[in-house]
Amino acid sequence: MMKAFFNGLFLLIILYSVNATSKDAEWQLGAGLASFNLNLYPGSADKKDYILPVPYFTLVTDKLEIDRGIRGFLFKSDRIVLDVSADFGVPVDSDDSRARVGMPDLDTILQVGPSLEYLFTNLRRDMVDVRFELPLRAAIASDIKHTSNEGWLLEPRFSIEKRRMLKSGLAMKFTLGVKYGTRDFHAYYYDVAPGFSTASRPAYVSEKGYGGSFASLRASWREGDWIWWTFLRYQNLNGAVFEDSPLVEQKGYYLIGVGFAWVFAQNL
Repeated sequence: MMKAFFNGLFLLIILYSVNATSKDAEWQLGAGLASFNLNLYPGSADKKDYILPVPYFTLVTDKLEIDRGIRGFLFKSDRIVLDVSADFGVPVDSDDSRARVGMPDLDTILQVGPSLEYLFTNLRRDMVDVRFELPLRAAIASDIKHTSNEGWLLEPRFSIEKRRMLKSGLAMKFTLGVKYGTRDFHAYYYDVAPGFSTASRPAYVSEKGYGGSFASLRASWREGDWIWWTFLRYQNLNGAVFEDSPLVEQKGYYLIGVGFAWVFAQNL
């Protein structure tokens, strides 16, 4: 998943900026593959299968933890965590979308930003992690040659995570949240300019505000150096400020993913 990718990049920076190679540091390094069945864009009725490489990193020192969040990097707190939040939107060839035929293609959307989180449990001690998360992400559209900022997304949510009691075993995380986007973010997906309107696709201008709700469940099983995981998300666009856009074909749908990682280096 993209969050793992950005946590990995951030870890590389941390390794050079803190004493991560000291004898007190614990770290793991791995890689794997992920397979997703995704809607072409939120609200699209068309889906596609994707296979992506996924890095795996963890780091724990007496002053810093990168695993279930980034703790102690900017300030000390037993209850507040600063995490890295990331997500992505796949590129879309509009000819593959019945609703967007004849419209401009959509570039890859990369969402990344900070997430300020409040812990109701102890990050290091408790086996069940309960927290309120407040991620704020910038949406960057890119086709490699060109890059543009397509607005911002705020995603307040609650999460409950069951950790592994031992090195091997089952871990699960359930998340429930809502989305709020700027007008630019919603316009990227749901606006229909007059030049692209048809009898069945009238012109449409999006607004800022509520962008729907979601519930997700992630489960992983670790045995030795191997980790297998699965991911299921339900997304609901009822009540979203753009729900009347002709590009919204369905308001409730599921996203599914599976994958694995092999931990090939560690000092645990």
